[in-house]
Amino acid sequence: MTVHLDHDDLEHHLRRRHTPARSDAVRRHLDACTPCWERWNAHRWDAARHHPLHDELAAFLEPAFRPGTDSSRNLADKWDRADPRTPAEAAAFFRASTSYLYNLVIWEASGHRPHYLDAALPALTTSAARTVLDLGSGIGSDAIALTRHGYDVTTCDHDSPSTRFAHHRHAGTIPRIDPEHLGPDHAADALWIIDTLDHLPDPDATLGPLLARTRIVITEDLRENRAHGRQRFHHRRPHSEATRMFARHGLRPTTKYPIMVWAR
Repeated sequence: MTVHLDHDDLEHHLRRRHTPARSDAVRRHLDACTPCWERWNAHRWDAARHHPLHDELAAFLEPAFRPGTDSSRNLADKWDRADPRTPAEAAAFFRASTSYLYNLVIWEASGHRPHYLDAALPALTTSAARTVLDLGSGIGSDAIALTRHGYDVTTCDHDSPSTRFAHHRHAGTIPRIDPEHLGPDHAADALWIIDTLDHLPDPDATLGPLLARTRIVITEDLRENRAHGRQRFHHRRPHSEATRMFARHGLRPTTKYPIMVWAR
């Protein structure tokens, strides 16, 4: 007999209050149990309802807004049907994906997204960084917040529903470059690369020219088990692989959950 997750389990998972072992168990259960997944999706939407992002998304999408949509499952299903085989095909998929927009909004608005910026600000201050390149900026939440803290921010992501929503949120005041145009001249004092490493088919090729010039890199805690759901667009790599890549550029990690700071 299947034992379903109760409200407290879902809430603790949402607020990241579980131990790592329990968190892994809950993720595995959600991936396997459709009724619990449906309750989890509803739980996140209930938590997001009073967040400003919820109303901003509604205003952006207008009649097309569908509260309660299961963006995670929709995204995985659409990826499976599209079956992108090359980086160009994957980029084309994300340029058109409204499901990914919903996914990013619900992650943050529900409170499930960790408070990366709060953890990173002391390290950014110590590094004396003034310019930041936000690689994989999505809906722009970190870029907007960094700008409010006085940083000169450039975002790098595909023109997509997500980045158009970011443009809507900050009235187009933060410059964006397309990943296809990214080069060494775009290096900044700080490279912000949250929830993006797993999207890069070849991190060395993408990041190498930037890592040679940057002063500090901020990633999520790469030691954490990030496997969840069935989104095949993630390139899950061991923490040791990222450590070797950064080390080749003289960058060593310091961990302050939920982030890792890579500096010389």
